[in-house]
This record gives sequence, structure tokens and C-alpha cells, in this order.
Amino acid sequence: MKTTLIRGVPPSVQQDGWWLSGEAATGGRPRQPSEARKMPPQLLLLVMLMVLGDVLVWQVMPGVSLAVFCAALVLGAVALKPGGLSRRQGARVLGGTFLAVMPLVELVQPLSLLIAFVGISLVLATIAGVRARALGAAALWVWPLGMRQGARDLRGVVGRCNVGDLEPDVMGLLRGWAVPLGLGGFFVLLLMAANPVAGAWVARLSQVDPDLPDGDRMVFWLLLIPVVWAALSAPRMREQLRAEAAARSVKQGPAQIGLINSLSTARALVLFNAVFAVQTLMDMVYLYGGVGLPAGITYAEYAHRGAYPLVITALLAGGFALMCQRWIAGSAVLKALLVLWVAQNVALVISSEVRLSLYVEVYGLTRLRLAAAIWMGLVAVGLVMILWQVCAGFGNRWLLVRLSALGAGVLYLCAWVSFDAAIAQYNLSHDVKRDTFYLCRLGDGAQPVIAAYDAQRETTLCRWPAAADLPQDWREWGFRNWRARNSLNAIQTGNF
Repeated sequence: MKTTLIRGVPPSVQQDGWWLSGEAATGGRPRQPSEARKMPPQLLLLVMLMVLGDVLVWQVMPGVSLAVFCAALVLGAVALKPGGLSRRQGARVLGGTFLAVMPLVELVQPLSLLIAFVGISLVLATIAGVRARALGAAALWVWPLGMRQGARDLRGVVGRCNVGDLEPDVMGLLRGWAVPLGLGGFFVLLLMAANPVAGAWVARLSQVDPDLPDGDRMVFWLLLIPVVWAALSAPRMREQLRAEAAARSVKQGPAQIGLINSLSTARALVLFNAVFAVQTLMDMVYLYGGVGLPAGITYAEYAHRGAYPLVITALLAGGFALMCQRWIAGSAVLKALLVLWVAQNVALVISSEVRLSLYVEVYGLTRLRLAAAIWMGLVAVGLVMILWQVCAGFGNRWLLVRLSALGAGVLYLCAWVSFDAAIAQYNLSHDVKRDTFYLCRLGDGAQPVIAAYDAQRETTLCRWPAAADLPQDWREWGFRNWRARNSLNAIQTGNF
């Protein structure tokens, strides 16, 4: 008789309904020794990925091995997908994995790690069967739900362990091996006493110090287990991920903030436009008009003190513009005031870029200043898109989707740019107050630029080991560092 399973009820109730099937009532689920001893595929993949992670990641500088391990996690999840992937899903998984891990192949850095984490999360949600529109929300829950699923699986294994089930196996082992091993061990001892050569062998074996894993390595394994198990559990979490994504995509009404209403919005826009007009006028006079600054204030100080606060001001202005749009829908005057205010914010960000460029002309580029320039450009484009949204009458969802795509695209492109090389090239080719200590602390990408500068001017700004003397481990290989080391080696050997 076919076993009847009642779907949608707790597992304990399903197990309590054993009497619905034609199996003999043995006080529980019939035990199948051949299946009980078979290692589940997920457990087998866990062991394989743990070994692979230990070989690729443990005590190795992050490099291409990290990209290989991330791809292996995806392959393990695909192998456990019931029914496999459709052609469309397979293309998405393959393309998403490629885009996620390639920045790691270029260079392992915080940005490429962030891209890989987000990309692999989206890929695992795709493998789970989440629809494209809900992928973003589901990807946030892949790892928390996967680790929670691992805790449930562990509790299930512990709960199913029955000491009584082990008794027949233990008794069988005793009956089959007690006499052979007992007497065999006794005979070995007698023969060792009679054979001095064999006794010397055993004495040497007793002096061997086994190379057991150290505590740090065992901690690494313990941290790796939940990560691997969460990735392998993704194919089983389709309904959980869909439920979490649906719970956060339920449309709610706009937030009702008591302090923001039609009257306060009108007064705020009038006041904000007046305040920003003063700042815009001062920038036109001092930055673009060529009027000298007051005594005691240099252009570098004027530029440095205003660059970053003005960007924060523009961000706050953009947030207010999003919140107050519901109050200006029926007023042409308020809409015009909002457009004027956002336009002034765009001019404010442009002046921040000009301030930053003035400061860089004196003190040179740094990573923070370069990041600030990119961030200012993003803010300016975002404000222009707010203008577009207000004038065209689009909703906030239209704007947020495009701003998210813009930010993600810029971050992904930044992962492929060697900013250290750009910083070194600018500071060494422009008349700035050069910080040699900072230049020498830049990454591998700056070394060929500095070495070429030294070779042309017969100076020595920094000292590095020869590229040929650096450790060569394929697991630490990165495409950008490989190019930089080859260029550095060519410069050091005079073959450039």
C-alpha cells in the first residue's frame, strides 16, 4: 500500500500518522538500514566544500582562490536543485556568477568582496526559484534563513538519534570483532617482545608527534560550516524566501509625518530657496568670479571646508524632496519652488566639485578625495533625476529603481579601476605638495608608476622587493597585481 503523507501539517503529526499506511506498526517509522547508512548528498557536498575551502582559503592571502570557492558554492547549490535549472535560470545563474566573481579575479578588495557577496546572494535566490522582481528582497534573507535552516537540520538530526537503534550495530561489531582483535592484539604484543627490530619500530612510532589541526584552523572550520550549509540549503528555501520578499513588498501608504504637511512644505521651500541662494551667490563671486577672499582665508581652506558638508546638504535636500512630493502634487507654485530648490542643489554639488578640484591642485589626490569626487558626481546625477521625476510626474519607485541601478553600475565599474595607480600618476605629474610617505603606502598598482618616475629622474622615492622575489602562489593570484608586478619587474630590469 502506498504511504500517505499529509502536506501542510507539522512533521510530528506526519510521523504520528503511520497507521494510515500499510506498514506494520513497530512503534515508529520502519527502519531501513541501507538508507540510514547512506550519506545525504547535502552532507557529502558539505564535506567536499569544507575540504576545498580549507585548501583554497586557509592561511592564504585572498586572491583568485576566493573566486573559485564562491563559484564552487554556486555549483553545489545547483547540484542540489530538485529537477535542475531551466535554460533561462541556468543562463541567469551562469551570468550572475561570472559578474559576481570576476571583480575578485581582478583584485580582492572591500569593493570586490561586497560585489561578490551581493552577486552570490542574488544567484542563490535565483537557484531557489524566486522571481526576478523579488530577487532583491529575497537576496537579503538568503544567508540568515540558510543559517536558520542549518540550525533546524541540526536539531532534526539530534532529535532523530535513538540510542536503541544503535544497539544492534554495536552488538554486531562486538560479536564480529571482539575475539579477532583481542587475541590478535595479544599475539602482536608477544611477537614484539620476541622481535627487537619490530620493538624498535614501535618505539619510533610512539615518538611521532601527530600534526593535529590548531585551534585557529578549527575555528575557521566552524565558521565555514554555516556559510557552506546556508548556500547548499538555498534550493530548499523557495517558499521561505518568497514569503520574506512578499512580506516586505506589501504596498503601504506613504509615511504620515506630522511635521511635514502642505503648510510646512510651502514655508520650508521658500526658506530653503532663500538660504541656498545666498550660498550660490557666494560661490559665483569667490569660485567663478575671481574675487579675492577675505584676509586670512586661502582658496585651499575655502575649498576643503566646504566640499564635504555641501554634499551632505545635497543628500538631505534630496531626501526632503522625496518626502514632500505628495504635498506639491496639486500646487504649481510649490512644484516650481521644489524644482528651483533642487536645481540650486545641483549647482551646489557642482561647486563642491570645483572646491575639491582646487584643493587637489594644491595638496594632490588621495583615495578619500577621489572617492569624494565620484560620490559628488553620483549625487549630482541623482538630483538631476529628481528634477526629471518631478517635472514628468513619475512616482518614487521609478526614481529609486534607477538610482539603485546607477549606484550599482558605478560601484561595479570602480572595482575594475586601479585608483592607486591614478593617484600616483596625478601626484607625480602635477606640481602638488607631495606626500612621499602616503605614496609609498599605496598598493601594488602604484608601484610601477613610482618606479618609472624614479627611473626617469634617477631618484628613489620608495623601496620594494624585486618582483621576482615576491611569493608566487596561484591561490593569491590577482589579475591587477599580476600586471603591476610584471610592469615593475620590467622597469627594475630595464626592459621597458
